[in-house]
Amino acid sequence: MERHHNELLDSIMDVIKIKYPNDISILFIYGSVVNGTANENSDLDMIFVPKTERGWNLATTFILNGSGNDLWGVNWDRLESFANFDDMRVSILANSRLVHYASEEDRERYEKLKRQIEMIHNGPLTPELIEKANQHLSTAKQYYAELCISKNLSAAGDIIIEISDTLCLLNQTFLHFGEKQLIKELSMLNRLPEGFNEVLREVVAAKDYEKIQIACSDLISCVDSFFKTIKRENTSSKSMSHFSGLYEEISSHWNKIRYSCEKGDAFSVFLAATNLQSELDYVQEQTGIQNPDLKFIDLYDPDNLSSFVRAVNKAEEAFIRILKENNVPIVSFNSIGDFKNMLMDLGNGSNSSRI
Repeated sequence: MERHHNELLDSIMDVIKIKYPNDISILFIYGSVVNGTANENSDLDMIFVPKTERGWNLATTFILNGSGNDLWGVNWDRLESFANFDDMRVSILANSRLVHYASEEDRERYEKLKRQIEMIHNGPLTPELIEKANQHLSTAKQYYAELCISKNLSAAGDIIIEISDTLCLLNQTFLHFGEKQLIKELSMLNRLPEGFNEVLREVVAAKDYEKIQIACSDLISCVDSFFKTIKRENTSSKSMSHFSGLYEEISSHWNKIRYSCEKGDAFSVFLAATNLQSELDYVQEQTGIQNPDLKFIDLYDPDNLSSFVRAVNKAEEAFIRILKENNVPIVSFNSIGDFKNMLMDLGNGSNSSRI
């Protein structure tokens, strides 16, 4: 550390000892001062966890000799979010140095959280990490919508951060140096989409809004395809039996599409079709079953609904066939009386009509 960093830290430690002797659980430093990249103009990054309500009074932001500093107060829950990769500023805790602790219990709690980071980093790629990656990827897509609709160019930077966090989670790691060495750190990941670095650089090199939008779209598409591949390789597919009862639930969508096509109501057709397609896409994603006949929405044509309804019917036939091939029964009745009898027989060991 630079001399002024040591002097600043010593001053804060004196204040804790004199004014807050029983109010601060831990104080640690992080950032460039700890990782060895600091210079004379670097700030001193500090976090403390209050033990009492009074301890929160220590928190402050200030400028010292032209350098901005933050004496940041957080609770233990915030540190746990770092340790569990829920908040991807994991390096704040992982690469920190403890400089004060009120008790051995507080010190051990801090060390335990750091060990948790190591366990995740050295462990397997879990479904939980994949889901967290998916959340960041979804957020990147939301920022892309903001980029396109609001023409907010700062959203492009947000996209890069969310995409970076997505890839880090898929590699059970985190950015150690933040944005300073982002491209270098990402390029060293074991799991990385082919051509990713080139696509990433295109975002930064784009000179106008339209090119930035195209580059961000390419970046998200690149990582989205990569994510789906990783997810398929590392998660168990659900059996079709998991979706028992789904056809009965969504069969009305097919009827609604057929009826609306017959009436020439393109708007109702479109809404019902997109809803139904989402359901079928989810089934294929979860089971790993891929059937081109189930992707009927690509054939939607408001000026040719008669052709579209044939594609819709073909998708229904394909879905029923898949259910039967996987021994998933479809509950169907020819009359209300049959349905009533089924309800009466529930719990008596009798089987309802199934096809």
